[in-house]
Amino acid sequence: MTMNLKQTALLTSIIFVALTVAVAQSAAPKKTAPAQTAAKSDTAAPSHAASAGTPSLLPSEAEVEASLKRTFGYDAGLSWQVLEIRASGISGIAEIVVSINKREPNHIYLPAEGQKAIVGDVIPFGPNPYAPARAKLQAVDGPSLGPKAPTILIAEFSDLQCPHCKAAQPIIEKLANDFPQIRFVFQQFPLPATLHPWAMKAAQYADCAAQTNPDAFWKYIDGIFENQGGIALATADDKLKELATAAGLDAQKISTCSASMVTEARIKKSMALGESLDVNSTPTVFINGRKISGAYPWDTFKKIADEELAKKAGGKAMAKKG
Repeated sequence: MTMNLKQTALLTSIIFVALTVAVAQSAAPKKTAPAQTAAKSDTAAPSHAASAGTPSLLPSEAEVEASLKRTFGYDAGLSWQVLEIRASGISGIAEIVVSINKREPNHIYLPAEGQKAIVGDVIPFGPNPYAPARAKLQAVDGPSLGPKAPTILIAEFSDLQCPHCKAAQPIIEKLANDFPQIRFVFQQFPLPATLHPWAMKAAQYADCAAQTNPDAFWKYIDGIFENQGGIALATADDKLKELATAAGLDAQKISTCSASMVTEARIKKSMALGESLDVNSTPTVFINGRKISGAYPWDTFKKIADEELAKKAGGKAMAKKG
């Protein structure tokens, strides 16, 4: 989801203001609880010799809360939730994932000195920046369209309650249909219930649809996307069964399957794969390992696909010359 200009400006201001975050000497939780009442007084952040990217030396949730309170506390219209505090993968820098006003996550990168932070995304860089992600994406196992040995692998981590995922889905499916060299894999990645209350349930139903009838799966998720506004947590089971029937599925069979531990394990496996690739917002799409977060227009996806095909063709030509 996209923040409004006021919220974006406020969050971006963290780049320029001091964040008084001390480093805790205990492991931070992977998923943190909703925001707690923060300390009212300012505290000076100490200089730490150890790396902020070391899991045992990450800032605590209470310390992050205090900094967010100091930065945003003047505006009663803003609320936040600390979703995760983790090592960023860059030496000396911790990553803090925060949702503002229950919107999709933003990333705050906090250096070890702890007095300034950067808001944004870490991107792969170098002569072959997408190779590590490509290697991990060999593990995708969601419903797919296209050849088993493709020139281009597109993997989408999606949330069925996410409006931007709804916008992206027809664009990516069109890409897969227009390029016979593409294999498109749909991976379940429901966001936390505090953001999307019925997303996990929808993921479980859709996973069972894929296990039962792979062809009907695509019609089923299209139906869920189209009816997002009419689904609420209290009535989600009834609506998801209704949509299953409309997609030609056995609704009771899908419902029973959705509650099984096997289904839960499959969803968690998909989410764990996404987390290993630093996915924490939806939709997140990987095109041959290149990460694209958000619903981009058709032209952007097509340009990237064209580039990947040209790169592959160029590599084959070089091999023949050699």
